Amino acid sequence: MKRLFLLLAAASAILLFGLVVVTGRLIRFAGPILTWDAGGRHPATLPADLEQALHDLDGTISATLFISDRSRMPSNLQDVEGTTRALLEEMVDAGGGHFTYRVIDPDHSGPAGAHYAASRRVSPIRVRRVIDDAESQAEIWSSLVFAHQGRPSRDDILIQGIENAHLPHLGALVAAHLRAQRPQASFALSAPPGFDELPRYLSQHGPVLEVDVDQYASIPQDVDVLFWLEPSIVTARHIGELRRFLASGRTVVLAGSPYHMRYTATDTVVHFHAESSGNAWERLLEPFGLRPLPDLVMDRNNARAPVLVDGQRREVEAPFHLRNLPAFRDFRPFRSPARGGLSFIAPGPLQIDPQRVAGAGYEAHVAATTTERAWVRHMPTGEFGLADLMTDLIAPKQNLMVLLQPQDPWAGQLLVLASASLFRDGILTQAGFGHTVFLTDLARTFTHPEQLIRRRVERYQPPPLPALSDAQRIAWRLVAVALIPLFWLAAAGRRLAPDAGLRWLRSSGRIQRHWIGIATPAAGLVLWLILRGPLAGIRIDATAANLHTPSPQVIDELQQTAGALQAQLVLSSPSLLPADIRAVARRTVDLLEAGDVPLEVIRVDEDDTQQQGLAPFEVERVRRDTSVTTRIYSALRLRRGGRTAVIPRLDSQTARHLDFLVAAALRRLDHGAPVVTVVSDLPRLSPAEALEDYQKKALSAPQGVDVYSRAKAILGEYGYQVRHVSPRDPVLPQGADAVLWFQPRRNSTPVLTQLSRHLGDGGRAIVALQHFNIQQRQYRGTGFQTVHWPQPQFQDFDRYLRLVGVEQMREVLFDRTQHHLEVDTQVNRTAVREYDAQQVALPFLIRAVNANYSSTSPLTRSLGDLLFIWGNRFQFDLEGMRTADITAQVLVTTTADAWAYDWSGGWLPATVFDESANAHLPGPQALVVALEGQFPVVEAVRTEEAGTQLIPNESAGGERGWLLLIGSSEMFKDTHLLKPGFAHEQLLLNAVAHAVYGPQLAALQGRHADGAHGFAATDATTRSTWRVAVIGGGPFLLGLIGLWRQLRARSRNNG
Repeated sequence: MKRLFLLLAAASAILLFGLVVVTGRLIRFAGPILTWDAGGRHPATLPADLEQALHDLDGTISATLFISDRSRMPSNLQDVEGTTRALLEEMVDAGGGHFTYRVIDPDHSGPAGAHYAASRRVSPIRVRRVIDDAESQAEIWSSLVFAHQGRPSRDDILIQGIENAHLPHLGALVAAHLRAQRPQASFALSAPPGFDELPRYLSQHGPVLEVDVDQYASIPQDVDVLFWLEPSIVTARHIGELRRFLASGRTVVLAGSPYHMRYTATDTVVHFHAESSGNAWERLLEPFGLRPLPDLVMDRNNARAPVLVDGQRREVEAPFHLRNLPAFRDFRPFRSPARGGLSFIAPGPLQIDPQRVAGAGYEAHVAATTTERAWVRHMPTGEFGLADLMTDLIAPKQNLMVLLQPQDPWAGQLLVLASASLFRDGILTQAGFGHTVFLTDLARTFTHPEQLIRRRVERYQPPPLPALSDAQRIAWRLVAVALIPLFWLAAAGRRLAPDAGLRWLRSSGRIQRHWIGIATPAAGLVLWLILRGPLAGIRIDATAANLHTPSPQVIDELQQTAGALQAQLVLSSPSLLPADIRAVARRTVDLLEAGDVPLEVIRVDEDDTQQQGLAPFEVERVRRDTSVTTRIYSALRLRRGGRTAVIPRLDSQTARHLDFLVAAALRRLDHGAPVVTVVSDLPRLSPAEALEDYQKKALSAPQGVDVYSRAKAILGEYGYQVRHVSPRDPVLPQGADAVLWFQPRRNSTPVLTQLSRHLGDGGRAIVALQHFNIQQRQYRGTGFQTVHWPQPQFQDFDRYLRLVGVEQMREVLFDRTQHHLEVDTQVNRTAVREYDAQQVALPFLIRAVNANYSSTSPLTRSLGDLLFIWGNRFQFDLEGMRTADITAQVLVTTTADAWAYDWSGGWLPATVFDESANAHLPGPQALVVALEGQFPVVEAVRTEEAGTQLIPNESAGGERGWLLLIGSSEMFKDTHLLKPGFAHEQLLLNAVAHAVYGPQLAALQGRHADGAHGFAATDATTRSTWRVAVIGGGPFLLGLIGLWRQLRARSRNNG
């Protein structure tokens, strides 16, 4: 009987499971037909304005939905077709015979289908897809085209790349497109006195409304573009209003500077006075991940500017009157190329924090920079003249204009300028500059009809929650957190109390007082033991390498300085510090106490900046259940023998390397700050691209921006003195502790010769280099088929490496262990190129994992995963290395499943991405290698036959140097340096620590706990086996236990 019951139960479970599967498929097939939209906001529900637009149709409209088959769509996009179809069905019902639609999958017809879609200006999009637990990509179609009968195809309405973010407002967007009238752009201007000419020129592109955002913290919601110049008052209300305006799809142009210049004259000599503009400009940009630097930036490319001198306008020449030429602007996201010069007077360069920009929902595009011959100095106090502005510190390119592009397709753009001078009266119309042309370019870009239509879409925005009092917040927190646990505890107590011999709610008051009298002091004693008593210092470190325990090496070094070393921990008020900062402070106190170092804790506020000689930094903390940004101090100052070493920032990021930071600070007390010379190339177009896209159109090709600024800033935070060297005018400073060179580009002969002398004298260097940046492109003539073009980077370091028997292979490298990345795809749909961020998951994005690292090197022993973006391998000539007396230690390799393609021009053929169609390289290939030995010192000799050659100087050098080669420079760019899940920043810090301090401190630098360690890609059979084991292992084990118990019970019964 029992066996029959088990069989029936199993059969019922199987039937129930099958019923659920079939029902789910039927519901999925029926889709929105079974949808009940109580609120009227479902994407498949016809909006009232769309219903009215269909009712007012004059003629017939046909719609074509280009959509890929559901089986090819990623799981997160599989509802796009059903929802869009349902909306189109509703439109057919409301159109009264004037609206029809059809659905086409271009892939079903092969090239013919793709070409037909391209004739309608429709292009596919690439999205990330996971198949059988492996990273891949899918090229899908998801676009909608509306055609008016009897009108030319150029009037067709295209809604390209429909994804989930478009669905909630798709109906309203269609309604906005179907309206007959073209929307009129409008502008709002908030500016102090001195900008009276600007409204007159803006009014040529639409009506202008002058407002005072500073005073009223209110932005009209019926304008399309807001110009907010030199804000003087910024509060949380201003920032909230600005965010709401941007979220509605509108565009904002901000311009300002941390200071302004006042001019006075004595006879014919002009004097300058830098006056602070307050902190409003900095507070305004802070939530968006931008920080204006309060430094005086100057450039050789400057010009005379009409300014007020003692109340009279006259032209003054000064190195901080920057003239920005089109060659130093990248206007690819704009609808017009850069034209004419722009005047930036006393700008405050814009520093970008990529993490905070991404956290705010944007991507930063640097639209304008200084030249490579800019220099900066601290802002002078008091009066100064031209003689005080001589070249001080050569700086990399400084950002003068940044465009923040939203990740949300419905949000608006934010353009930030480092100075508002180009909009000022007298300068706006200055001869020889293109300020009015620039205004026209802004109007064309930000008031394009497609953008205006999107802004007219009425989107439902839930109202913000009202502010709560302290009592209300506490009450809601108790309800949300403690209500259900208290309910279950009460139920359990009531259920179990009789079993324990207790009476529920009937115990006498004497017993209650007895237990309370015992429990209260016992709980207090336990808390005292844990927080303040003998147990307060007990820490449990469960990591295998004792990562959470202070290093004995650092403790020994601190104890050796006992009596001579003093420490000051500089902190903000405890109420301002987030929990992670307080934890870092406790770790610092524990380390110094273990080293017997006397410690003084100093509490400061933001007004003590000059007194303490430190700079506050921004952190996010929760205040009254709301995330707010606060500027705090958290730093450590060590003093010994009249010298001071500072760790300027102690937070959750630097806390991982606290041991290293303290050890490095002790060495700075002895020897001063180590100098790291950084040579960084500027990404630029290839000669062919510059010729075709710019020079043939009488335009200036952009000269690139400093894409390694974040790497330099991080090195400064870790105590290194960073010296920037411009590749245009390279002079390596003498006595540098290490040289760091990002992407050597032809012609780098001057740097090569100086670096060879540095290595020949026993110096240490790090070079990150690669041969290609692989671009994605789509052309209308080819049916928008995605093609890949390796853009040459003209790597120029191989000329030197071949002298020591090493070469970086000029080929496209692939590996089975790959990753995905969002890459800008160039879409050539019309005469104006579009750049669409699309997901790429191809084997030239090589993911290196710890299994392929050297376990003996402190650089890679604990290192997390690395993403070699279009990286290249190194090959060794063992005989040449032996002759040159060079030894190599390979630190990072590919897997054994790597292959390469010897590219010489054109697009990459589709077969190169197929592992089965290509022969594997012989074993793992070197991606990072450390060379050591007597490097040759070379001199450049030019001959007519062979050009410039590097000739070794046998009489120079003789010391053993160290050179680290990293087969990718792209990973260290600002956009990828801090990529989540990868350890690019850690590799850079480990390498520099090894070059400057040696392996001992490199091991401390690499001693961290949160490096992500992945594993190499496996074949489909192995993945399926693991999937079955992980998913079915638990139920299978429970089944075995149940079978064992049944057999055991049966044997007992038989016995």
